[in-house]
Amino acid sequence: METDSSHMQTLGVLGQVTHLSGWHAKRLFGKHDLKPGQAGILFILNKEGELSQRELSEKMNLTPPTITSAIQKMEKQGYIQRKPDEHDQRVLRLCITEKGKSCIEHICKVGKELDEMVFCGMSMEETLLLKRLLIQVRDNLMEGQDASILRPPM
Repeated sequence: METDSSHMQTLGVLGQVTHLSGWHAKRLFGKHDLKPGQAGILFILNKEGELSQRELSEKMNLTPPTITSAIQKMEKQGYIQRKPDEHDQRVLRLCITEKGKSCIEHICKVGKELDEMVFCGMSMEETLLLKRLLIQVRDNLMEGQDASILRPPM
């Protein structure tokens, strides 16, 4: 889809990029009955180990209620399980199951495919620059927000 973006505001271009990358991610992850957010949860749990829902939501920069339904679905599908914290029985820890671990290779493959699609025609220097700039944009937006919107008070 070729469009003249010279007149479009930056936010409009970012919106299109977000929409299109999300569409491709859903399509690629859907082959394994995963949604992009669920794949992110598996990836983080695989990397970090057992986490409480609050810790997971902080790592994903989302509120705990936002990821509740994803966690419930993933538990029913057998990708993750909850178990009591060894030190505080009031806290439940989320951990990845063997079925969840078996998806990690696919998640990494999809991530690589998406990167190849997104960065097609760009040099390594351009790719690194774009990533750095997007991180700066994200950090600017995080700094300018009311932190209580994303995270409940501790």
